[in-house]
Amino acid sequence: MKPHTSFLPHQALEKVLHGVTPLAVEEVTLERALYRVLAEPLDARLQDPRFNKSAVDGIGIRGDDDSPVFEVTAEIAAGDGTAHRLQRGQAVRIMTGAPVPPEVSRVIKLENCSFDGSCARVVQPERISNIAMQGENIRVGQPLLSPRRLQPPDIGVLASQGYRTLSVHRKPRVAVIATGDEIYPADAELPPAGIYDSNSHQLAAFACDAYADVTNLGIVGDSPDRIRAALREAVSAHDVVMLSGGVSMGDLDFVPEALSEIGAETVFHGLAMKPGRPTLYAILHDSARISRIFGLPGNPISTAVQFELLVRPLIWALEGATHVPREAWLPLPDGYQRANAERHEFRPGIYRDGSVVPLAYKGSGHISVLADATLFFAIEPGVRSVEPGSKVHVRFIR
Repeated sequence: MKPHTSFLPHQALEKVLHGVTPLAVEEVTLERALYRVLAEPLDARLQDPRFNKSAVDGIGIRGDDDSPVFEVTAEIAAGDGTAHRLQRGQAVRIMTGAPVPPEVSRVIKLENCSFDGSCARVVQPERISNIAMQGENIRVGQPLLSPRRLQPPDIGVLASQGYRTLSVHRKPRVAVIATGDEIYPADAELPPAGIYDSNSHQLAAFACDAYADVTNLGIVGDSPDRIRAALREAVSAHDVVMLSGGVSMGDLDFVPEALSEIGAETVFHGLAMKPGRPTLYAILHDSARISRIFGLPGNPISTAVQFELLVRPLIWALEGATHVPREAWLPLPDGYQRANAERHEFRPGIYRDGSVVPLAYKGSGHISVLADATLFFAIEPGVRSVEPGSKVHVRFIR
């Protein structure tokens, strides 16, 4: 008997995310804050600009001064804090970003001026002041950044405000385990029926891409004792554990039993979807931590789909962020037919000229299709055919 529940992908995700709270807060330096998730909103410490500053290279003059020629009395560079006074008929040569003297209310661009020694003449008047006014961008105490995953522009904003350390949520610790006696490491000589381990490497790479700290615990074969020992090691130090293989109902599928033996509670086992029907999700509570465990099918397309649908959103939630997948409704020019419409199905494809082009696909073991796939498109339960040109729901993976 194969595992089965009636859960659809969105229902399974609700179960996975139920009761999840962000991990503990820690302090990191700004240099180590990229892609970390802020634990609290941050306000501006400084007004920006801190002073009236020139937006261009030019000459600064009084606003009411219509003198035909100006005597250039000083040159002001960015960072020059010297006090400069300005009388009628006088100007200062001023650089972009330099502080503007109190009497200056206009800066004329250099290209609109002519010079003769220390004298300057305005040859092309300007209507704008070319001055960035003190506090016009943000004032002290105004909201600066909300809790979010920090991107490169955010780092620049924080640096400009003098932030050196930040409170962020701890990265989720993720362990990956591969099961199966047919699985071998890449440096092994393959027997006739052996295959190289791809799942643990693919899942570890996916988890790294989700900004987790990842440990690949390698291959444990189909030994109940080794699976149980690997699970105990994994849950002792990790927030999320992913196993590939061993979750169906065959004679060598020992993962469900091993989870029960270490005290994990199975939340669901089996989904109404393709690929990934045998997927298992369990939770283990102990005094030190909560470990969330995914038993994923052994076929690599299944593990890829399940990671995107269920695991990545969980990793983000543990770090205090909401994962918003890149999705769209796009036309399927040639339509689609299938014989069995019982499950929610995901198929690999590519985006081309505003449409979805399905890739030649031989089933969930067809790992090489992932080298070309940029998306999965979904066919909902009960739908046997999609008419040419009809739109399907798309989830981008690249």
